[in-house]
Amino acid sequence: MASVILERVVKRYSGNPVPTIKELNLVVNDGEFMVFVGPSGCGKSTLLRMIAGLVTTTGGRIHIGGRDITELPPKERDISMVFQNYALFPHMSVYENIGFGLSIRKVDRKEIDMRVNEAAELLGLKNFLHKKPKDLSGGQRQRVALGRAIVRRPKVFLFDEPLSNLDAKLRTQMRSEISKLHKKLNTTMIYVTHDQCEAMTMADRMVVLSNGVIQQLGTPGDIYSSPKNAFVATFIGTPPMNLFRGKILEKSGTSFFTAGSFQLIIPERFCKFSDASSDECILGIRPEHIYLVQNKPPQITCSDIFECEVELAESMGNEICLHCVMGDVRFQSTQKHDFPIRTGDKIELVFDVNKIHVFNRNGQSLL
Repeated sequence: MASVILERVVKRYSGNPVPTIKELNLVVNDGEFMVFVGPSGCGKSTLLRMIAGLVTTTGGRIHIGGRDITELPPKERDISMVFQNYALFPHMSVYENIGFGLSIRKVDRKEIDMRVNEAAELLGLKNFLHKKPKDLSGGQRQRVALGRAIVRRPKVFLFDEPLSNLDAKLRTQMRSEISKLHKKLNTTMIYVTHDQCEAMTMADRMVVLSNGVIQQLGTPGDIYSSPKNAFVATFIGTPPMNLFRGKILEKSGTSFFTAGSFQLIIPERFCKFSDASSDECILGIRPEHIYLVQNKPPQITCSDIFECEVELAESMGNEICLHCVMGDVRFQSTQKHDFPIRTGDKIELVFDVNKIHVFNRNGQSLL
């Protein structure tokens, strides 16, 4: 096992004055499953390739297992990488594909045979070792690519969006298999994805990136429940968090948030934000914390009941996502399929004000 430490790492491409990665600091602990997640162009794959040695660093240092590997070529970094493309040799059998990396390093034939069979057993490929890649499903091919990485017994595994070519069912299956593999091997793994569902279900900790900067680092639960800024709040979660831009005011001892025709009485603890001048702020609430009045949990009081129209009702299996219009305000609410709701219906909703988030006008959390 080995930790991965990034110290003020920078990547700047020639001709582009704005760095792709901006003085980034990060520690990935021994045996940890770390996920880099963010939108396209945020720098997550560039960062992973810098760790792998496939992209040179413009500044800063990278350490693996206490060793500075910043200037080392990829083959000397003791890492294995699994790519989005399986990159299997079509003329070789599964056995030969898995053992290829060991063969070119002239590892003893008995050692290769032992490692290949161990990896095949671990990945459920024992009955496919004689087959060619064309005879395998997408999920089986990805397992072969995993096997090729496993047999090297590296200090660190790197995954660059390895499941993006698979269909939804296979992605779910492979997600589970990679998580189980991590628990069995207990090796440091760094995984890149733009799919927040993969990030939330697989990560011990996750890094949310935007424009080459870490927006938040933490466990999936912490990032979901306590986003540090509006970007993280809307990027993590499906449907995304609702954001309302307005002001917090106090009147006759009551605090309320106002945004156009929308006014919501909020807990007294938010009064302090009204003292920071009358600056605009942003109130956020997740769709699952907005309830139909007749379906609300008993602990939520109905001091504010809002009547709105359903602009669109999207069935999501066990839930329904309601796109709601209330005067000049639009937001989303998710409900269980307890009540039949259709587009155009008028409904009454109540907000769980104990679940709201407050951000300043620049989107930074005030809580």
